[in-house]
Amino acid sequence: MNRIYLILLAVCLGVVSAQAASVVRVTVENISSLAQNNVPVVVPVSKLSTKSGIKIVSAAVNVASKQIASQLDDLNRDGSADELVFLVNLKSKQKLTVSVKVASDSSLYKKFPKKTHAQMWRKDPNTKAIIPTVEESSPTGNLYRSLHHHGPAIESEYMAYRLYFDEKQTVDLYGKKKHQLELMDTKWYPTDQQIAEGYGDDILWVKATAGCGTIKGWDGKKVTHISPVSNRTGRVIASGPVRSIIEMEADGWQYGGKTIDIKQRYIIYAGHRDMEVQVTQNKSTTLCTGVQTFFDTAEKMTDVTGVVAIWGTGLQYPVTDNVRAKPQTVGMAVSVPESVLKQSVSDKDNLLLLLEGKNFTYHITAAWEQEEGGFKQSKDFFDYVKKWNQQLQHPAKVSVLFY
Repeated sequence: MNRIYLILLAVCLGVVSAQAASVVRVTVENISSLAQNNVPVVVPVSKLSTKSGIKIVSAAVNVASKQIASQLDDLNRDGSADELVFLVNLKSKQKLTVSVKVASDSSLYKKFPKKTHAQMWRKDPNTKAIIPTVEESSPTGNLYRSLHHHGPAIESEYMAYRLYFDEKQTVDLYGKKKHQLELMDTKWYPTDQQIAEGYGDDILWVKATAGCGTIKGWDGKKVTHISPVSNRTGRVIASGPVRSIIEMEADGWQYGGKTIDIKQRYIIYAGHRDMEVQVTQNKSTTLCTGVQTFFDTAEKMTDVTGVVAIWGTGLQYPVTDNVRAKPQTVGMAVSVPESVLKQSVSDKDNLLLLLEGKNFTYHITAAWEQEEGGFKQSKDFFDYVKKWNQQLQHPAKVSVLFY
């Protein structure tokens, strides 16, 4: 009797195990003639669930029988994963097959070294302590002084960016000398000791400009801010080994005679200095983005459709804001899809791209002249921008199949 029970138990456990884990094949094809490294592969979990027949809680990604870093992200904060993401290197015209094992429990979870990071800190008005937070909201649309470093921040080992939690929602820069994560240590404001140890620093004074790729309104003559609004929300969506994600969302924006709800999702991947920006709105609008020209001296690149770039040197922030203030040399660029590009314009402080559409994705990138092994002159940075833009025009093709 006991033997029969054990046999039945073993069979049942085998069925449960078969139902709890499954293997899905993902093919990634580089349709470009350019080799590409650290290519983000984003697979909707719904597709993996459809192919495998299970609700996915954990996953393991293997290339050539070797497990690589991956992460599952819950984008809408409902407690279930929405996307599986990992990075691959692709040769020219290469088609790569990736094995993805998925499970309905946490059995496949593995901790990988962090290569990106996102953070937001709320100030305690009484103790002045800073408290980590993943979502902050305000009907006034302004928590600039209530949040440490004025809003959410995000980084890879190459660059860090922050968003201002106010009507400007400006994208600001923190440059890296060494390729490392720093924001948990410096909280955006390094000490003299950290500077001496080779940490980076805040390198840009954005004022009321487009900074590095900020989404703005356009009144036909000049840039306008995202104001007035009925509510503004900042979020940290993900902070992991493969990518980090932050959001700024504005509801009830009175703009161009319309009431607009607009969300910008900023994504940075491991091994990247650039960010992907996903814009979603409830109605089609004319917006703009670009790079600031607020420098003492600068060289500009405007000869590629849908791209603006600058290599500028100047006193980037007032001495009263940072006692270490000195002239910095910074490169910045924006690439937008031609499908939403209306025209290129400029004003006294910005190179701008006018955009017309409802939902779209564009990209921004930046560099600091003091980065070890980085760009030291405009030509090198602009050459990088042109190659980067070419790669963006030929994204990898991803297919999901069941073994």
